[in-house]
Amino acid sequence: RVCIVDNTTAGMGDNEDKTYKYLRKEIYKLVSEKLVVKTPIKWVLFRKVLQVLVRESKNIITLSEACAIGVDCKINAENVPQVLMFYHELGVILFYPHIQGLRDKVILSPKWFVDCLGKVLTLQQSDDDDENLQMWELLHEKGILVEPLYRAVWSRCEGIDADGMIELMVQFRLAAQVKTNLFH
Repeated sequence: RVCIVDNTTAGMGDNEDKTYKYLRKEIYKLVSEKLVVKTPIKWVLFRKVLQVLVRESKNIITLSEACAIGVDCKINAENVPQVLMFYHELGVILFYPHIQGLRDKVILSPKWFVDCLGKVLTLQQSDDDDENLQMWELLHEKGILVEPLYRAVWSRCEGIDADGMIELMVQFRLAAQVKTNLFH
């Protein structure tokens, strides 16, 4: 249905265009009936525990740690990956069971993970990284990220290994593996 609304009357009580009342009712109905995701209380408790871990500066846990938390929240261990995918799809955690290097990791802070990726993607050399100057120049000038550089940069991201990061970048087409003799 198409609604034509006089938006100059919004919030004017009795003088408000009657279509606004209809639209508000329809939007409320849509949100309350269609967009509400019924979530088991056990899953909500699980998410609350993960939020506490983030507040305690824990950015990443293993899948086995997540399963133990799930079991403590009365979720069967075999159902924990389903719960993790649910919260992954909502964007509150990251869980990539299809990526070999990350399948055993649950990233509790997506922002932290993006910041780790960004340490290479920003093309800004760290001030204390003079020993990798040649590799940074190759990245800046040719767009070639060599293994020793990404390993050195991502070694500062506790809990994530560089192979998993590169695998994710390749999966999302942020990087491609190539052979080059521009760096020795």
